[in-house]
Amino acid sequence: MQKEALIAANFIGFFHFLWDDIDMLNQMGYKIYAIGDNEKKEDYTLKIMAEKNVTFIDAKIDAKSPFTKNNIVYYSKVKDLLKEHHFDVIHCHTPIVGLLVRCAARKYRKQGTVVIYTTHGLAFTHLSSKKEYFIYHTIEAFASRFCDAIITINKEDYESAKKLYCKNVFHINGVGVDTEKFKSADIDRDAYRKKINIPKDKLMILAIGELSYRKNHIVIVKALAKLADKDKYVLAICGREMTAGGTGKDIREIAKDNGVNVTFLGFRSDIPEVIKCTDIGVMPSIREGLGLSGIEMLSEGIPLVGSDVQGIREYIVNGKTGYLCHPFDVDAFAKGIEKLSDSETRESMKLNCKEIVKQFDIRVSVEQRKEIYNQVLK
Repeated sequence: MQKEALIAANFIGFFHFLWDDIDMLNQMGYKIYAIGDNEKKEDYTLKIMAEKNVTFIDAKIDAKSPFTKNNIVYYSKVKDLLKEHHFDVIHCHTPIVGLLVRCAARKYRKQGTVVIYTTHGLAFTHLSSKKEYFIYHTIEAFASRFCDAIITINKEDYESAKKLYCKNVFHINGVGVDTEKFKSADIDRDAYRKKINIPKDKLMILAIGELSYRKNHIVIVKALAKLADKDKYVLAICGREMTAGGTGKDIREIAKDNGVNVTFLGFRSDIPEVIKCTDIGVMPSIREGLGLSGIEMLSEGIPLVGSDVQGIREYIVNGKTGYLCHPFDVDAFAKGIEKLSDSETRESMKLNCKEIVKQFDIRVSVEQRKEIYNQVLK
């Protein structure tokens, strides 16, 4: 009888980070099922799943709070799925899905099902308020009783997870960055800048990530507003506008009121090419499991100014690959950007940036995950 595996994540787009996990389970002989929310009808992702022989189950999920009607329905759907199949392994990702799936799978663990949870950034950190820390820590501590392994992608989360109730806690260097795709993106820089409406005489600052409070793009706009020569910069933001809790309107208003040049590039499929147009990268997130976009910019030798949080501090080394700041310290971000506006300073960091990225290469991450699967599923 063929072994069966279930992979659970919030939205179908998240599975683009999980193709290597799926390939590994295929190679190990598992029949794979995936459950997630396909509200945006991503046919391209479904096509890849079909090519990888993955059976997809569409289930609506609310990623902000576990206690909603959609999530109650989701929980019931997962329980029905677990009754129908005897999954040998369940691997869940993202906080709400991780909570609901682990709770639904409790009795099946007693029947031999192995449950793995990968946290792509714990919601409680050293910067959390006491209330936030208590709520999110309590939820993660509760759910940690119902899994056989927790995988973390940064050292702060690894140390935090070891204090929970799961015996097996692992650390990997994220899902990995494929640096080869950047080498193959050969462009005429001036021509590509023109294509994305970035003047060739401006210093381009790049931020990648949805326009949300957590991604904190606003601090960069405020930092640029403080610089006397702010007109020589243009902040380019690659990321989706958020329908709920988005910051796009606030960013536009602050930029307009302070004379800051901001270009909204939207969600992109040409990130390697856009990065090659960039002078300075920024990673101002309030909370970040790792932040692959930061690593992608470093792989092109582009130094960063970023928040001193979780995963970001794993690849920004002050004075070597960029500068770290408290996520709400506007002055520190302004100083970091000002330092990196000097071309000689950026050039002096280029080799360090490319060197530090090697530990986050996708091939390293795949080997780490293979080792965990072999250990947990033996």
